[in-house]
Amino acid sequence: MKIDILRRSLALALAAALFAAPALATSDFSSAAIGTAGSEFLLLDIGARGIAMAGAYTAVADDAYSIYWNPAGLAKVPRLSAGAMYSNYVADVSYQSLSYAQRVNSTSVLAAGLRYQDLGAITHTDISANDMGTFHPRNYVAELGWGQSVYDLSDSDMDVALGATGRWIHSDLLAHADGYGGDIGLQARFYTNSLGYDLGAVVQNMGVGQKFGSTRDTLPLRVKFGGALHPLSNLILSADVDLPINNAPYGAAGCEYTLEIQEAVKAMLRAGYTTLNLSDLGPLNGMNLGVGLSISDFSFDYAFTPMGVLGQVHRFSISFNLPAKASRSYRER
Repeated sequence: MKIDILRRSLALALAAALFAAPALATSDFSSAAIGTAGSEFLLLDIGARGIAMAGAYTAVADDAYSIYWNPAGLAKVPRLSAGAMYSNYVADVSYQSLSYAQRVNSTSVLAAGLRYQDLGAITHTDISANDMGTFHPRNYVAELGWGQSVYDLSDSDMDVALGATGRWIHSDLLAHADGYGGDIGLQARFYTNSLGYDLGAVVQNMGVGQKFGSTRDTLPLRVKFGGALHPLSNLILSADVDLPINNAPYGAAGCEYTLEIQEAVKAMLRAGYTTLNLSDLGPLNGMNLGVGLSISDFSFDYAFTPMGVLGQVHRFSISFNLPAKASRSYRER
């Protein structure tokens, strides 16, 4: 019965995405729709761990970065989680993020996040190509998230969590524009076999797009379904299927291996592959790599992403994850 309810919840997530997608011929979840959505900076990933796993993170997300990947993952935060990322993107573009999640009771976690993109200095010219100096385009995202464990659907065989994120989007170009959007997500962990596995689904970037002049852009809505296996206690294998409104569907697979060096020191090796840019940048540029180091409650993570002729992108993030108190009522298996 509970499995049937979960299946209906997953179907509801897909239905919500299809309902939120504008009925435009150019926004049809295919390669013909590339460039038809605005606010593309919303698709720039945050958190080096998930990036190193090529974005195959929908069912894995479990810390403050879940506010971006899948808000249902916020429900896994034991007490509090905080994270910051720095990314020096291509062509002098930089991208930073801050995320914070706090458990408020035995079932709920509240989160907040900020993202900032600086596109660098761009020459400003008029219609006659006269030099009018430079300007600095910038994009801002402020968001609030909520993760909720659903004990009515959870038992000894399954844990279920739901989540939602709401966000405000602002761009400072030569003109200014605001937008509003949100995500809904679901995660479930199953204990019905010796391996154990996770499933997840999220609908991202539903809402009202930015309006420059008389035209309001479509937000880059996408639907993601993911799964993860734990064949060993220190190994995670994950896979995602992504359905973006402004591109063809694509897949991603990732893995993370954890090596315990000392009792409070762990090293992580990560890798992933995505087919997102397979036709544009070539097969080798779908590979992502990364490493991590966890010392007590702090984690330091790095991700490397090749971008073909555009070069490479390096992301660095730091996280602080405070575990649950020994006396706290928190489900942890």
